[in-house]
Amino acid sequence: MERVAPGAKRFTLGARERRGLVALDPRAILGVLAAASAVAFMSKSPAVELALVASVALLQALCGHVRMALGYLGCYGALWATLTFVFPNVGGIAATMFTISLTFSRKVFLCLMAGSLLVAECSVHRLCAALARLRVPQVVLVPLTVTMRYFPTLADEASHIRDAMRLRDIPASARMECFVVPLVMSATSTADELSRAATCRGIENPARSTDTERLRMRAVDWAVLALAIAAAVGTALWGGAY
Repeated sequence: MERVAPGAKRFTLGARERRGLVALDPRAILGVLAAASAVAFMSKSPAVELALVASVALLQALCGHVRMALGYLGCYGALWATLTFVFPNVGGIAATMFTISLTFSRKVFLCLMAGSLLVAECSVHRLCAALARLRVPQVVLVPLTVTMRYFPTLADEASHIRDAMRLRDIPASARMECFVVPLVMSATSTADELSRAATCRGIENPARSTDTERLRMRAVDWAVLALAIAAAVGTALWGGAY
């Protein structure tokens, strides 16, 4: 029998460390994101919209992302105050253009909150495992997996290029060229490397692959999913109008 030293944490392969009071399954967060996408362009009163934003912020805090929740609440408050008190008293084409842009941002604000929670809670591997459990076809899952791994790698390459430019003291007039050209070359090589790595790992194998992720929908996941569906249905029926 395996012995664990007193005070030591037992490590379980595929288990996820809990950050907050709840640790949601990726499928539950995907359900919240789908509900937020459905609610985004529904007619709803400001009170209903505020209640929805506060609910998602509460979910973020319960998952251990308190700073994220407070940041989104502050951004929503600033966005609402700007659209309510500032732009109505300012005329001109520029104010109209900004009003349209900020109004669109306000409509998709719930999607941004749910998407940020998904990114913070789930790694690429864990998210792809959840999508595979949802029977997402390989023709969709494989490009999505490669894309999600491509952009973080490209961001690292851009950071390395900026560090090299600082070491060489590149003048401001040549920084754009010295940044874009290596980044384009790196983007091409990164795509080839990811493609070869995926092929070596058997991404083209038609057989079902094994996974170490221990995904399981628990009572709290079903409760969050049910509340998200109820919020979408309630907003559609009794959300009011702007």
